[in-house]
Amino acid sequence: MSLLVERYELGPVGTNCYVVRRDASAEAVVVDPGADVYELPEACAGILITHSHWDHLGGVASYAARTGAKVYMPRLEAPVLAQPENWFPEIPLRPYNADVLLDGGETLRLAEIAFETLNVPGHSPGHVA
Repeated sequence: MSLLVERYELGPVGTNCYVVRRDASAEAVVVDPGADVYELPEACAGILITHSHWDHLGGVASYAARTGAKVYMPRLEAPVLAQPENWFPEIPLRPYNADVLLDGGETLRLAEIAFETLNVPGHSPGHVA
Protein backbone atom coordinates (compact mmCIF):
# COMPACT_ATOMS: atom_id res chain seq x y z
CA MET A 1 0.00 0.00 0.00
CA SER A 2 1.20 3.48 -0.79
CA LEU A 3 0.47 6.85 0.72
CA LEU A 4 -1.32 9.62 -1.10
CA VAL A 5 -0.37 13.13 0.07
CA GLU A 6 -2.34 16.12 -1.18
CA ARG A 7 -1.26 19.71 -0.52
CA TYR A 8 -3.65 22.65 -0.24
CA GLU A 9 -2.83 26.33 0.26
CA LEU A 10 -5.39 27.51 2.81
CA GLY A 11 -6.31 30.60 4.73
CA PRO A 12 -5.49 34.24 4.08
CA VAL A 13 -1.76 33.63 3.45
CA GLY A 14 -2.00 30.29 1.64
CA THR A 15 -0.49 28.14 4.39
CA ASN A 16 0.35 24.59 3.39
CA CYS A 17 -2.15 22.00 4.60
CA TYR A 18 -1.64 18.31 3.90
CA VAL A 19 -4.18 15.51 3.53
CA VAL A 20 -2.60 12.08 3.98
CA ARG A 21 -4.34 8.77 3.23
CA ARG A 22 -3.62 5.20 2.23
CA ASP A 23 -4.02 4.78 -1.54
CA ALA A 24 -7.48 6.07 -2.41
CA SER A 25 -9.02 5.46 1.03
CA ALA A 26 -11.80 7.85 2.01
CA GLU A 27 -10.42 8.23 5.56
CA ALA A 28 -7.56 10.69 5.87
CA VAL A 29 -5.41 12.62 8.31
CA VAL A 30 -5.26 16.41 7.89
CA VAL A 31 -2.18 18.41 8.90
CA ASP A 32 -2.40 22.13 9.71
CA PRO A 33 -5.81 23.18 8.36
CA GLY A 34 -5.40 26.95 8.04
CA ALA A 35 -9.04 27.13 6.93
CA ASP A 36 -12.02 24.76 6.84
CA VAL A 37 -12.85 24.31 3.16
CA TYR A 38 -14.99 21.84 1.24
CA GLU A 39 -11.92 20.18 -0.33
CA LEU A 40 -10.93 18.73 3.04
CA PRO A 41 -12.30 15.20 3.54
CA GLU A 42 -15.40 14.47 5.59
CA ALA A 43 -13.87 11.17 6.74
CA CYS A 44 -11.07 12.51 8.91
CA ALA A 45 -9.25 10.19 11.34
CA GLY A 46 -7.34 13.02 13.00
CA ILE A 47 -6.19 16.62 12.71
CA LEU A 48 -2.49 17.12 13.35
CA ILE A 49 -1.19 20.56 14.27
CA THR A 50 2.56 21.08 13.96
CA HIS A 51 2.69 24.40 15.80
CA SER A 52 0.46 27.22 16.95
CA HIS A 53 1.10 30.07 14.58
CA TRP A 54 -2.25 31.65 13.65
CA ASP A 55 -2.09 30.66 9.99
CA HIS A 56 -2.03 26.96 10.93
CA LEU A 57 -5.02 27.21 13.29
CA GLY A 58 -7.67 29.03 11.24
CA GLY A 59 -9.76 25.98 10.36
CA VAL A 60 -9.11 23.71 13.32
CA ALA A 61 -12.19 24.37 15.45
CA SER A 62 -14.73 24.35 12.63
CA TYR A 63 -13.18 21.37 10.85
CA ALA A 64 -13.01 19.34 14.08
CA ALA A 65 -16.65 20.18 14.81
CA ARG A 66 -17.71 19.28 11.27
CA THR A 67 -15.89 15.94 11.15
CA GLY A 68 -15.75 14.87 14.80
CA ALA A 69 -12.00 14.24 14.38
CA LYS A 70 -9.67 14.53 17.34
CA VAL A 71 -7.10 17.32 17.32
CA TYR A 72 -3.49 16.39 18.09
CA MET A 73 -1.07 19.22 18.85
CA PRO A 74 2.08 20.09 20.80
CA ARG A 75 1.47 20.32 24.56
CA LEU A 76 3.51 23.54 24.86
CA GLU A 77 1.39 25.21 22.19
CA ALA A 78 -2.10 24.00 23.11
CA PRO A 79 -2.86 27.12 25.22
CA VAL A 80 -2.66 29.22 22.05
CA LEU A 81 -5.44 27.25 20.35
CA ALA A 82 -7.49 27.22 23.56
CA GLN A 83 -7.30 31.02 23.92
CA PRO A 84 -6.07 32.48 20.63
CA GLU A 85 -7.26 35.98 21.53
CA ASN A 86 -4.44 36.15 24.11
CA TRP A 87 -1.80 35.72 21.38
CA PHE A 88 -3.50 37.07 18.27
CA PRO A 89 -6.07 39.67 19.41
CA GLU A 90 -6.38 41.19 15.93
CA ILE A 91 -7.07 37.88 14.17
CA PRO A 92 -10.47 36.20 14.63
CA LEU A 93 -9.68 32.58 15.53
CA ARG A 94 -12.20 30.22 17.05
CA PRO A 95 -10.80 28.63 20.23
CA TYR A 96 -10.55 24.87 20.61
CA ASN A 97 -9.15 22.56 23.28
CA ALA A 98 -6.86 19.98 21.69
CA ASP A 99 -7.90 16.38 22.36
CA VAL A 100 -4.42 14.81 22.42
CA LEU A 101 -1.28 16.66 23.54
CA LEU A 102 2.07 15.78 21.97
CA ASP A 103 5.60 16.12 23.31
CA GLY A 104 7.44 14.46 20.43
CA GLY A 105 8.46 10.81 20.46
CA GLU A 106 4.90 9.47 20.14
CA THR A 107 3.72 7.08 17.45
CA LEU A 108 0.17 7.80 16.34
CA ARG A 109 -1.85 5.27 14.38
CA LEU A 110 -4.50 7.11 12.37
CA ALA A 111 -6.27 6.02 9.16
CA GLU A 112 -4.10 2.89 9.10
CA ILE A 113 -0.96 5.05 8.94
CA ALA A 114 1.75 5.22 11.62
CA PHE A 115 2.95 8.77 12.30
CA GLU A 116 6.07 9.24 14.44
CA THR A 117 6.26 12.63 16.10
CA LEU A 118 9.49 14.55 16.60
CA ASN A 119 10.10 17.51 18.87
CA VAL A 120 11.67 20.20 16.65
CA PRO A 121 11.61 23.49 18.57
CA GLY A 122 12.93 26.56 16.82
CA HIS A 123 10.22 27.83 14.51
CA SER A 124 8.08 27.81 17.65
CA PRO A 125 8.81 26.52 21.18
CA GLY A 126 6.81 23.28 21.01
CA HIS A 127 6.94 22.61 17.27
CA VAL A 128 6.55 18.96 16.29
CA ALA A 129 7.05 17.23 12.95
